[in-house]
Amino acid sequence: MNIIGEKIVLRALEDKDNEMLLSIINDPTIEYLLGGWSFPISKENQKAWFDSLKYNDKQLRCTVEIREEAEAIGVVMLTDIDYKNGNAEIHIKLLNNENRKKGYGTEAIKCLVNYAFSELRLHTIYARISEHNIASKKLFEKCGFTLEGLLKDRLYKNGKYISIMSYSVVNSEVIC
Repeated sequence: MNIIGEKIVLRALEDKDNEMLLSIINDPTIEYLLGGWSFPISKENQKAWFDSLKYNDKQLRCTVEIREEAEAIGVVMLTDIDYKNGNAEIHIKLLNNENRKKGYGTEAIKCLVNYAFSELRLHTIYARISEHNIASKKLFEKCGFTLEGLLKDRLYKNGKYISIMSYSVVNSEVIC
């Protein structure tokens, strides 16, 4: 089942997305803004990673596709899905191109959060955002996430430690 918004569709990752995924992971600007780190990834390594993916009910990875053009522009995902306690972490990565600042990221977050609350019966969705990632902070705040706290010096980027801001949104309807 695809998750359909006004301007975007969230669908399963497909082999045809490897080129887009490779562009995201090898973009140094995107890598600097996100947690973790990565080595340069070749097409062969990207394909091997994709082929190694197996069904995992603790993760939901979706391609963000522009609905009218059927163009893949990024990924949005839920990870560490905890069905017992009703929470999961959300992540988004969009290509660094002309598709930014058109509302696609906002809609992707809202669609996935709505799906998590209404279909997966989750109660809280959280995001961890590096303190220097102003665009992501604005995006998640626009989507109703609130700042919960600061995790000091958790990332090492460009020769210095960076703190992570913890954001969350709670389903307004308590599920018993």
